Amino acid sequence: MAKEGKKVALAVIQVGNDPASSVYVRNKKKACEYIGIESLSYELPEETTEEELVALIEKLNADAGVNGILVQPEQINEEKIIQTISPDKDVDGFHMQNVGALCTGGKGYVSCTPLGIITLLKRSGIEIAGKRCVVMGRSNIVGKPMAMLLLHENATVEITHSKTVELKEVTKSADILVAAIGKAK
Repeated sequence: MAKEGKKVALAVIQVGNDPASSVYVRNKKKACEYIGIESLSYELPEETTEEELVALIEKLNADAGVNGILVQPEQINEEKIIQTISPDKDVDGFHMQNVGALCTGGKGYVSCTPLGIITLLKRSGIEIAGKRCVVMGRSNIVGKPMAMLLLHENATVEITHSKTVELKEVTKSADILVAAIGKAK
């Protein structure tokens, strides 16, 4: 982008000092540096109020120099925080408008983990079309978007979760199995 004369900036907001979040944010900064885009870091204390966080997001939404916004974590009224981020700057793909675009095949941002999995499958030469795919997990962050992306690739998709009967048998029948449950084993 910089070579094309375009300046690109990603704003990353971290609320609190959760170690996993700190690693995530640090990795985002490194990735930005690696690909040549500006990283704007906002490290807020755990006591940050919802109003303060919303005000910062709205300021970043209005800033034409900011192209993307990530909030890590969204423990303060998560849904309100996600929906406050402009869909055009919601690089996590969590805003309802981006989720709707994913469901209908429209343009929008997509959750990065599911998109990465699709990319990995394709780069590995794995044919997705016509395959029976089982997604373990129904989260809005990985499970559901993963299922939608697999459907866009013409797979037959089944989503399983903690209440799925005969889970072992269902998973054994998969041509492609994606475990997105956030728990080991």
